Amino acid sequence: MKLLAGLMLLALLPLSGQAPQGLQLKFGTWKLNLQKSKFPPGTSPPQSDTRVYEDDGTGMIRSTHTTVNRQGEEALTTYSAKFDGKEYPVVTRGSSAPASIAFHMINPYSESFILTRDGKVVTRGTTTISKDGKTLTMILNTINAKGQTSQGISIYEKQ
Repeated sequence: MKLLAGLMLLALLPLSGQAPQGLQLKFGTWKLNLQKSKFPPGTSPPQSDTRVYEDDGTGMIRSTHTTVNRQGEEALTTYSAKFDGKEYPVVTRGSSAPASIAFHMINPYSESFILTRDGKVVTRGTTTISKDGKTLTMILNTINAKGQTSQGISIYEKQ
């Protein structure tokens, strides 16, 4: 009986670090659909925006986010984080401002996140994956230096 219980526990170990089943649909490459997305007033949409999410097998999601702005300049942002509400470092090429991100699970297909820079909240948002795994919707509520909030809705399609 103890052997059976031990084997059952061992069988569960590889699953303990994985993301919830719905959010496993997040893994892969996503490209921004500029026509379906809504940008805050006064914000210039990028030329392109690609996000790659990977599961490292320990419960960490590794993200690589590449944006090309209207002037053709590329920005690269990376992080690895868990869905535990703790802050994890965010590295953006070309920016020396310290940043972090923290995630919370809403349900198996949705997460909320808070992005901080220099110790201040700059963005609160949610990410939702469609149940068919083809669409990622990100709602971003960005807070500027004056404390004003603007909302953008980014629609990404799985590649």
